[in-house]
Amino acid sequence: GWDGHHCFIVRYRSEEDLGLDMHTDDSDVTFNVCLGLDFSGAGLQFCGLMGAPNHRKHTYTYHHVKGACVCHLGRKRHGADDIATGERLNLILWNHSSQFRQTDAYLKPDYQREEGPPDAVCVSYTHDRDFGNYKEYPKGKEQHRGSGWCPRK
Repeated sequence: GWDGHHCFIVRYRSEEDLGLDMHTDDSDVTFNVCLGLDFSGAGLQFCGLMGAPNHRKHTYTYHHVKGACVCHLGRKRHGADDIATGERLNLILWNHSSQFRQTDAYLKPDYQREEGPPDAVCVSYTHDRDFGNYKEYPKGKEQHRGSGWCPRK
């Protein structure tokens, strides 16, 4: 079972933080509750599980609804699209299981060869060395060019 958690609130506004680069969470299971406010855009893009052949393939786009919660595995690659208008607040709850984190599945993950080129929506400028092959670096993020760990060597 879960024996630890970490909570925080994220805020996206058109004049501040717009979205969030593709990433995985430091959780075993994440709950993401939309608290509002009025906004447009800011969808949540989901890709495959970390280490799976499709981990950089798009699987689903979730559109936040005030008061609704989306639940996903922490190792599921995801990112927040830029907000278009308004302000969005979300309560994030990361759940941890120390029992699971002692298993080989967690300690020795099996990183499989990718099944093909990634979907552009699933690449990360902070984590993917090949980001520039699929998208332009966002303004102010060029320092990440060529860095990252993915794809694995």
